[in-house]
Amino acid sequence: MLFTSTDLGLRERRLEGDEYILIVDELMEALHARWPKAIIQFEDFQFKWAFGTLQRYRKKYCMFNDDIQGTAGVALAGLLGVVRAQGRPLSDFVNQKIVVVGAGR
Repeated sequence: MLFTSTDLGLRERRLEGDEYILIVDELMEALHARWPKAIIQFEDFQFKWAFGTLQRYRKKYCMFNDDIQGTAGVALAGLLGVVRAQGRPLSDFVNQKIVVVGAGR
């Protein structure tokens, strides 16, 4: 699908390996230089890079990877919302029974 007539993106193959990391390094440095207090969200970066880039940048920049941390954040918010809806204190969270059905990959 890279070179179809409906493809509106750049008609080049994706960067791989060191080339990819260098361009993301440059992007992160430029974003941080322009907006030093910004939270940088990685949204739908290739999954094969998700854990490596998170590990690479997490101590230098305020950032998160939606594919890894976003799902967990939404799930936790839902669980905490249940405790609140039950009128229980947050300290009661550890006493909740949680069932996960249909977890994806």
